[in-house]
Amino acid sequence: MAPPKFDYRSVPARSPEESPPRGKAEERNDDDDDDECQDARCRRHRSLRWHWIAHAASAVAVGGLLLLLLVQGSSTGAAARARCWDMHNYYSPVNAAVAGLPYVTTRFNGSLWHPSAFKGPPTAAVEEAWQAAMRYGIIAVTADDYRRAGHADTRTAVRFPPEAGGGLMATTVGTHQLHCLHFLWRDHHRAHFPDVGHTASGVPELYERHYEHCVDYIRQSIVCGFDTGLVTYDWVGHHQRPTPNANAMHRCVDWDAVQAWLRDRAVEIPDGFEWKQPEGQESLPWNP
Repeated sequence: MAPPKFDYRSVPARSPEESPPRGKAEERNDDDDDDECQDARCRRHRSLRWHWIAHAASAVAVGGLLLLLLVQGSSTGAAARARCWDMHNYYSPVNAAVAGLPYVTTRFNGSLWHPSAFKGPPTAAVEEAWQAAMRYGIIAVTADDYRRAGHADTRTAVRFPPEAGGGLMATTVGTHQLHCLHFLWRDHHRAHFPDVGHTASGVPELYERHYEHCVDYIRQSIVCGFDTGLVTYDWVGHHQRPTPNANAMHRCVDWDAVQAWLRDRAVEIPDGFEWKQPEGQESLPWNP
């Protein structure tokens, strides 16, 4: 069998200038292409803009939330401290000055050679330090404060005259403790304080009762607020006995906050002022 014959026909050549035919999808003018590109860029620009706006809004929201948490945490911490204070302390209007504040961490200086402003010899500067610590001792409180502090009957309470601002006369236990320590310090240096010797010889029984009162009042205060901090012992050169190290750490109330509160409520009693019981004022039948 003879092989089949194929007819070959030449394909007409196309010049380089001719372009291939375009389909209907490609039959668009150049302006349409430019518009599409611009629309795409606009969409991309808008997308990026909203992206950053969303990020910024999130950052603001997170920052606001953190600030709120910090404020609430601070408020909650102060409230928790106040509740803790109220649990462990009897009522006093002075509580408002320190109940919500953190304690101040400090180290006592228990050295025998510590040059404290409150230690002798009894110079004018040392006496001034003691007086400054008790400067705002006498304060005015309300009848409600008086009752809530454990003194139910106000009929015998000493009241300041209206020209002094009114209110009931009081002092803080802490100030009274300082007074007692100052009394003992002055007695120790009796030779330097003529008024101490004069009182001790003039009313010896009352002076002795005052002295013993101060010793026992400080004892009661120490027992009530017993400090569980540790006094350690060390070996010291040229000493053949254990030596106490009383430089212990403590958490203390904010002394400055207390003094600021007392200063705002202190009543200055003029020198030479003489108290007189008002007409009709009731009195206690016994000396407390």
